[in-house]
Amino acid sequence: MSSFWAIVKLTLRNGVRSHIFQLLLFLLLLCVVIIPGTVSGDGTASGFIRISLLYSLSAVSTVLALSSIWLGCFVMTQDVESYQLHMVVTKPVSRVRVWIAKWVGVNLIHLALLLVAALAIYGIILYKYNRQEFTPEERERIRNEVMVGRRVYWPAQPDFREISRQIVRSRIQSLQQRGLNPDTSPEAQEKMLKEARREAVSAASEARYNTPRTWTFKGIPADLDKPMYLRYRPYVGKIASEGQRVTRALWLVGVPKATTQEQANVFQSGGRGYEIFLNPLSPNPEQVMTGEFHEKTLRSEWKVVTPDNEVVVSYVNFDDSQAVHYFQPADGPKLLIEACSFFENYMRAVLVIAIELLILSGLGCAFGGFLSMPTAIFVVISYLLFGSLAAYMTGLTYLEGAADHVGQFIAKLLLCVVIPLQTFEVTGPVASGEIIELAWIWRIGWYYFLCRALPLFALGIIFYWRRELGLIIRK
Repeated sequence: MSSFWAIVKLTLRNGVRSHIFQLLLFLLLLCVVIIPGTVSGDGTASGFIRISLLYSLSAVSTVLALSSIWLGCFVMTQDVESYQLHMVVTKPVSRVRVWIAKWVGVNLIHLALLLVAALAIYGIILYKYNRQEFTPEERERIRNEVMVGRRVYWPAQPDFREISRQIVRSRIQSLQQRGLNPDTSPEAQEKMLKEARREAVSAASEARYNTPRTWTFKGIPADLDKPMYLRYRPYVGKIASEGQRVTRALWLVGVPKATTQEQANVFQSGGRGYEIFLNPLSPNPEQVMTGEFHEKTLRSEWKVVTPDNEVVVSYVNFDDSQAVHYFQPADGPKLLIEACSFFENYMRAVLVIAIELLILSGLGCAFGGFLSMPTAIFVVISYLLFGSLAAYMTGLTYLEGAADHVGQFIAKLLLCVVIPLQTFEVTGPVASGEIIELAWIWRIGWYYFLCRALPLFALGIIFYWRRELGLIIRK
């Protein structure tokens, strides 16, 4: 093992001496010190924490990701092109050990930098936050909404497939009743189903004027002694950032009541014998700025969780112009319940970034072991871009023409071997106080590190092991 650690030390020394790495290290220092120290947010306590975390942690992860790719390619190609590896392989040291030692050395540098930078950002943000003159109400809000790890519950979605079939059947019957002969070929029915599904999804995102829009959240703990937070972002007129304005709306929450007066506790009903009564969260419709996130508090003493572990909420649009309100699926509404501390959730985010750096440095070492440095960097970045584009293509719901279908099919095949970088984006949830589930971290490690990255590492080691060093001539 002495040879292994000797190579690790040599990798550390060569990495630190690299001018590009020194430049990236300087950028990392700026991200850690300047961004948290200069960002002021929107003037509120929650805005200060969210923006500081979002900008600083995103900048740190980006800089370290670029540095991991660069240094992974650099340490593998430098020894080959400078003929240092020619001397190493004459000794009883296998190339497999050399590859693993270099990968470990690159990771030691970046994981140490990540840990130091993350703790520094955490400390600077808390220091500046404690020095801000926020009111006790704002500080309580920031503790409940941002500086916490809250589990996310999404509303139950309707069966769009069955709804689409019902729409198509209704249209065919309507045409037949009018004496028309609709095209019932498989191609025509498939087209009609796609159009019906698009209409059903669009209708599910709408909240029309003075018409209640109801959502049901399932799997909520019945013995909850903590408040729940309803997070949402509405749009008015259209789903776009421009043209948004102040509107009026009213939220209602369902409170279960036993149908028999003899029952003192509805949770003794075994899931039966209760009705849900919708109670408004405010006496009058409230003014809401569309295009921005808002949160409503559902207190534990209200007892809004039904015996079936459900929570029912309703939204009523009272827009002065009677315009339609829209809700994107990713923007809620969703329920958030405190599950862990802010520091624990923050360190979970750091762990996800660490997994990303392990993968990126390994890809750099894998391709740098048998390619020249510019080619290796190009191949790694192209591989990551393919992953991002494939994830985008598979997420498209509206496809037009055979080319779009073929492109989505190819994207699904690519996702079996490529790694989409947007999967590792965790700064947004942390800045919003949403918990990063340990089960999700395990899936990330299993699907992307073990099942996709490690085979590429092994392939890179094989090519590196079989590379003919005598053919390498420095011009």
